[in-house]
Amino acid sequence: MAVVLATERVGGEAEAGPSTVLPYGDSSGTPTLLQRLIDQLVSLNVPDVHVVTRPDLAPQVRKRDCPEGAPEPGFTVVESDDVAGDLREVARLARAAKAPLVILHGDLVAGDELLTRLVSDAKTTTAAVAAEGTGPQVRVRGGRVESAGSDHHVVTAPTGVFLGLLRVAAADARALAGAADRLAALAGTPGTALGGDVPGLLLVGLARAGVQVAARDREVLAGARARTPAEAAAARAAVEAVDEDRARLAAAVKGNDGFFTTYAVSTYSWRIARLAARLRLTPNMVTSISMGVAVLAAVWFADGTRVGMLLGALLLYVAFVLDCVDGQLARYTRQFSTLGAWLDATFDRAKEYVVYAGLAVGSTAAATTSSVHAGDVWPLAVAALALQTCRHMIDFAFGASKRRIVAPLPQTRPLDEPGDGFEPAPPRRRRGPAGVVVALSNRTEKIHALRWAKKIIILPIGERFALISITAALFNAKVTFIALLGWGGLAAAYTLTGRLLRSLGR
Repeated sequence: MAVVLATERVGGEAEAGPSTVLPYGDSSGTPTLLQRLIDQLVSLNVPDVHVVTRPDLAPQVRKRDCPEGAPEPGFTVVESDDVAGDLREVARLARAAKAPLVILHGDLVAGDELLTRLVSDAKTTTAAVAAEGTGPQVRVRGGRVESAGSDHHVVTAPTGVFLGLLRVAAADARALAGAADRLAALAGTPGTALGGDVPGLLLVGLARAGVQVAARDREVLAGARARTPAEAAAARAAVEAVDEDRARLAAAVKGNDGFFTTYAVSTYSWRIARLAARLRLTPNMVTSISMGVAVLAAVWFADGTRVGMLLGALLLYVAFVLDCVDGQLARYTRQFSTLGAWLDATFDRAKEYVVYAGLAVGSTAAATTSSVHAGDVWPLAVAALALQTCRHMIDFAFGASKRRIVAPLPQTRPLDEPGDGFEPAPPRRRRGPAGVVVALSNRTEKIHALRWAKKIIILPIGERFALISITAALFNAKVTFIALLGWGGLAAAYTLTGRLLRSLGR
């Protein structure tokens, strides 16, 4: 369900028509801003659209230039006399909502990708789009909207503005309805001027009710409200200047990967992800292909020849590239599933362990005069497997413990108070030597070289596959397993020490 506010007048003039009927382009037959927005929402499977407008603006809002015999406009027009009425209508719709509710301005000019990221978000969280420029102020910290402003509500230490695009999860619909009712009552209080930005007011209500609102940055995507023909033209130019497909591909590539993945894979893997999408491959298909390539790598490693070691190393690199592509393809095509996540995690482990077996077999099968021959390395292979399994178990346990940490109670604030009650927290003092070490570790994150060094030392999957490929291609399985055990042991000690110190330093 979507609620579109079409109450703004062109140029803010009292006698002017609605800004939502401004044309999106200059040629005849160009859709209005509202028509374009409705079409975008319908294309995103949001057919239940309610447009709230003023009684004198309703005839123009209802009008839609359609060919004779064409279906009726895909929205319902609701007339409201004032902001309080707008808020009460939102409260009514929120109580009836069984799915996420999208609330936005009818004169918003945004690209398809920006709307898609918010409306089709696989996460079930309530979210708002923040940007830079003019508009209702917000304070974002830790990816959450801590405070939002209006004509009545003040934001302390603002970090950006609210674009007027809000998505409320079904679980938060009741909280939205309550906030809208309280704001409607406040709007009727003499001497209280809330302003006319209903989406902004609703964001204030949610933030002050303690609802967790995720902040979505529009990044390189364009989006702005248009209240005059000049603003509409400028907003259209900004939207059409963005290569949305390229932006979507860029967003599909993880931004916090390891060193090897970032520089040896992600620089070009997005092209493979786009090709896979054009070939209509699914992420699970790419995951399975990656597993198959890893098995082929293990077969060549088991050949016990230098050519086999070289081909195995190359195939293992290809398998890792495809392992990165499956996630990028899932994000690019927005095909997420529990099965896909399970397959990806399971096959990551299986690929590595089947390669261990291939190397051990090849070492025994190699001719004794060959440089590939290293004798019986099965004990080393089992030790490397055990070490890596322990590291995975520790990682999963640590992740689970972080999820079990009880979140602090939400901070609430009365809507009739202008201030948000924000007071900057005093500098946090770390306790003891552990706290000092953690503080130093945090500071090194700002130094580029040290940050990469910390990522490399923990031997993530990209570095492990690179280590296996290089040592196998140049040396033999014994060198590979000794390198894995040595570096892996150092990585395990470093990781455990760091997590222990962070736990003690809290």
